[in-house]
Amino acid sequence: MGEVPAGGDWRQRYQYVEPLVAPSLCAIKKDQQERGTSLGVFRPSEVSSFRLTAAEPWSESKAALADQLDLFEQDLAPLEWVPLDFRYTFRCADDDCPGHDMGLKDWEAGASYRKFLRRYGESDVRDKLRERWYNLIFTPDRAVHFFVGNIAAHPRTFMLLGLFYPKRDVVRYVQDSLFGD
Repeated sequence: MGEVPAGGDWRQRYQYVEPLVAPSLCAIKKDQQERGTSLGVFRPSEVSSFRLTAAEPWSESKAALADQLDLFEQDLAPLEWVPLDFRYTFRCADDDCPGHDMGLKDWEAGASYRKFLRRYGESDVRDKLRERWYNLIFTPDRAVHFFVGNIAAHPRTFMLLGLFYPKRDVVRYVQDSLFGD
């Protein structure tokens, strides 16, 4: 399989993602019930909103877990609670899709919050996050995909783990080269 280097080579990355793309979140949830699927990737047909909502503070037990050392007992910077949830409302391609509203649990979203808070301050952080996590990603030239995973204790509950947003021409190129014209 090899290594995909960091940087902007969406074409190389998409070659690995494309075979995994499911028709919809609804299909992934159905597969979970039938086969125990726990991870998936799909393209939402429509993203109707992005919201930044107040996050619930961590419980004492969750905060204590965040302060623990890792398995190799290396000193790591403690995880920091982010006071905002990044939420997307969307529909799947399925005709009977009821619509979905999911919070993004991507580490990069929290890191961007901390970075933008330091750089722009409390007054502008929300605008900068909206620009980064909605305006720059959900553009007509991007083919946005959502990575989702379920919760072990609640296998039918999925959460949004990350976004993948190659240019549409990359998706067409990879699909044409894999399947021919």
